[in-house]
Amino acid sequence: MSALEKIQNADTDDKSLQNYKKQLLGDVATPFPDDPRRVIVKEFYIQFQDGKKITLDPTDSKLVDKLKTNPIEIKEKAQYKFGVGFYIQHDICHGLKLKIKIKKGIFSDTDDYPLGSYGPKNEIQSWFQRDWEEAPSGFMYRGDYTGEASFYDLDGNKHLEW
Repeated sequence: MSALEKIQNADTDDKSLQNYKKQLLGDVATPFPDDPRRVIVKEFYIQFQDGKKITLDPTDSKLVDKLKTNPIEIKEKAQYKFGVGFYIQHDICHGLKLKIKIKKGIFSDTDDYPLGSYGPKNEIQSWFQRDWEEAPSGFMYRGDYTGEASFYDLDGNKHLEW
């Protein structure tokens, strides 16, 4: 029995507590029952303030090759924010985080975004940064950048890296 099932099965005689747990956790859901992973990251988003949105599939084994031949262009001073679409299944995921590292030559920037704790659901769950970021501008910042991302949780589990 998973920790989530233990929580849901406890205090069955307290109706208000059962309603609270149902609101908070919903029904126990396993969208991909044959997949043992607890977190399944399906989409990575780059949302621009002008409304344009780029959606990437980080599980696509050919994504890196596709980006080498058709890179993402972000114009100087463009306002953007990152987002993620994911499924949680089997159990609660405590303290899911996204780490993004962007490099250009000797310049490097690493951001660690706390996404929060999530319970299992049948539908995709999404997260976006709250604040817009501004793309760097100026001669020194023009050119090609490389990036890395990883999804991990407070229990020390790495769910995806690329």
